[in-house]
Amino acid sequence: MPRRLPPLKTLPSFEVAARHLSFSAAAAELHLTHGAISRQMKSLEAHLGVRLFRRVGRGLELTVVGAALLPAVRTALDVVEAGVRQVSGADRSGALVVSCLPTFMMRWLIPRLYDFKARHPGIDIRLSASSAPVAFTRDGVDVAIRLGAGPSPGGVEALPFLEEEIGPVCSPDLLGRCKLRAPSDLRQHALLHTDTRPEAWADWAARRAVAGLALEPSAGTRFEHFYFMLEAAVSGLGVAMAPRPLVAEDLKLGRLVAPLGFVPSGRLYHLVYPADAADSSKVRAFRAWIARVAALPVPGPRASRKRRGADVE
Repeated sequence: MPRRLPPLKTLPSFEVAARHLSFSAAAAELHLTHGAISRQMKSLEAHLGVRLFRRVGRGLELTVVGAALLPAVRTALDVVEAGVRQVSGADRSGALVVSCLPTFMMRWLIPRLYDFKARHPGIDIRLSASSAPVAFTRDGVDVAIRLGAGPSPGGVEALPFLEEEIGPVCSPDLLGRCKLRAPSDLRQHALLHTDTRPEAWADWAARRAVAGLALEPSAGTRFEHFYFMLEAAVSGLGVAMAPRPLVAEDLKLGRLVAPLGFVPSGRLYHLVYPADAADSSKVRAFRAWIARVAALPVPGPRASRKRRGADVE
């Protein structure tokens, strides 16, 4: 009996459009036009005889039927991709794809990658900047660097390699104009915030047992990305709450100072990867390297089976 399948080329487009809830974003990811995505969705809806998306204001949302179809399509695409990777050997060769938090990539990982390339010239690296939960097969990712404190899901191994410490940082010029010797002095400064971690100041105040300061996100200037906020701090626009790993080089070069020091945030940077890829030569090499540069003992192939927090799905 012939299979009753919809136009197969429409299914990847449906999955991407459903993930972004945007035809424009789907078109950009798939290198198609907005019109091509729209036509494919109309073709799929016509074949199924139902609507999968509806307009809500200026955006999209899935219909009940679309939301029901999405998991099946996503699972089917994952199965096909896994099968292709298995027979093609893509999981055993080729570039090592590393998904990493964007600012951590720019300020911690990239400045150190020359050492990895010197030690492993035969392994090419592809970097993907993301802070979203990672689905390794779907996203084509070998390893990911995430920040967390809770348990990882089954089938994923996590190596905690760097403790995060946070503290206020500012430019030396700003410190010269207005003192910052105690937390109470922050009242005299403009505070900088980032949308990605809106509670950073409040978290720091709680860990320093500082009370009575207006440290909520509404007090000060906000930036969409961490990198922009740190550049604003370097430029003397205010005081930023920053993780030490992201500003270590700036502190070393004197672009920033940390007059109140740092305290542990309670979170760790983790290297996460699928358990069934733990013995891959490129994953094993990167795992050993990142443990070494973080001054940890080099783990054996199965030394990181105890799962500690990371943001994965």
